Amino acid sequence: MNSRKTLLAGFTAFSAAALAAGVCVNAASASPLAFSQMQAQSIAQAGSVADSLGAGNGGVYLVRGKAVVTVTDAAAQEKAEAAGFATKLVKHSFAELTSVKEGLDSVKNVPQTSWGIDTRSNQVVVKIYDAASPTAAAKVRAAAAKYGDSVRVEQHSGKLSTYISDGDSITNGQYTCSLGFNVTRGGQPFMLTAGHCTNLGGTWRGGNVTGAQIVESDCPGADSGLLTRPNGTGPGAINTGQRITSVGTPTVGEQIRKMGQTTGGGSGEVTSVDESVNFDVGVLNHEFGTTAHTDHGDSGGPAYDGSAGLGTLSGGNTQTSYFYPLSREMSSYGLRLA
Repeated sequence: MNSRKTLLAGFTAFSAAALAAGVCVNAASASPLAFSQMQAQSIAQAGSVADSLGAGNGGVYLVRGKAVVTVTDAAAQEKAEAAGFATKLVKHSFAELTSVKEGLDSVKNVPQTSWGIDTRSNQVVVKIYDAASPTAAAKVRAAAAKYGDSVRVEQHSGKLSTYISDGDSITNGQYTCSLGFNVTRGGQPFMLTAGHCTNLGGTWRGGNVTGAQIVESDCPGADSGLLTRPNGTGPGAINTGQRITSVGTPTVGEQIRKMGQTTGGGSGEVTSVDESVNFDVGVLNHEFGTTAHTDHGDSGGPAYDGSAGLGTLSGGNTQTSYFYPLSREMSSYGLRLA
């Protein structure tokens, strides 16, 4: 495959024997793969404990790859600590934050704003970008004020944009985006990218693939697009050689990797989950925000953590990049990893 083509697959994880033996991973000295596996294990185990806490669950976040379980009462704190996790006592449950976020979702026609859950601060964080009109900014601030200290409003520089521009990855002859993941449906091979790319229509090509047809395209709301892959499945791998074998759940504080045809590889940290982002093309729901640097032409490219795929790039600005969760794309289209 062309080195610019982003394909799917995954490195071998820690052996079950090593995990069973209680091998401890030092975050400061761990290899990238070992660190990713530590994060994945911590997220899965902490998530299971948090889910068992009911109203006492404030959510989970990571610190240097290790999970912190936030709790709203002493009983939940005792249970989480008994399971071996660091805890933080907070005011708002995760269910309450989700309800606040969904309440803000009723605010419409406010481009260049967003809101999502930051479990680390135990708040819904509202971002208003400089490009937002005074009317939109005032509308969002007024809505946020109704929820008291469960919401934090931040002013951000620049303008949010969905990343479509000339480049050399997958193109319909007019616009260029990046391929996210190779997937299958009903045993047939497909390519997953951003919906705001496939919304542009046309026949796509890139690397050794030509004549790729659009079979699914969802944007706004979601940001998913599915293309045929005429040349068959073949081995799937990020262009670094990294294999992806599972679908992960983005978690605040999680260290991730990304790939795109314009900016190439890079890293970042998840800063928010379940974010509603008001791009000029419309509202994209359930995005996760990151500190990864991306640019025009990277749209549709993958975010991943070791062998776990996390999402495909929607866009952002110079400080924040937003990705649509791979788990939602897989479920919506009935896909399997290639």
